[in-house]
Amino acid sequence: MNQETLQHFVQLFTLDDAAATQRVSARLALVLQNPAAYHAQFAEELAERGIVVALPEPELRAVALIDALLAEELVWESDWQDPAADLVYGLNETLTQQRRAMRVSEPAPGRTAVTGPDALDILQDLLEPLGLALVLLTLDADSYALTVVADAQAEETRQLARELGVDVTVY
Repeated sequence: MNQETLQHFVQLFTLDDAAATQRVSARLALVLQNPAAYHAQFAEELAERGIVVALPEPELRAVALIDALLAEELVWESDWQDPAADLVYGLNETLTQQRRAMRVSEPAPGRTAVTGPDALDILQDLLEPLGLALVLLTLDADSYALTVVADAQAEETRQLARELGVDVTVY
């Protein structure tokens, strides 16, 4: 694992917060280098998610990324049935934590209660004029872990995630 690649990937979400970059990078480095040690160190957190047995490495990496970003309030985790308006609220919280000056506007009337994959499409439509891309941190669960990157960094996000073995969907 290339530490520089890892830190660059993390900075797409932490932006200029060097301390957050270091904390998230350290956690991801552990799961990438020694999944068993990660599972042991974060057993209590994993148990809170209902994970008490060792996960396959790809799933453990996904959980580690989500939990690391959650600890920094850089991802919004919601139920897949949450309406688009709730997801907008969550993304605005993430933008605040990223210290971005922009805010996602409310969905158009009649679209605020949309749920599921259609809600994610609505979010991307709202993010696009801001120059942002929606990122779904993929986890085989009934929830969405959502964050954002600059639209210009969407392909770079995909590429770095592939190099690190992390599954993400960038809209």
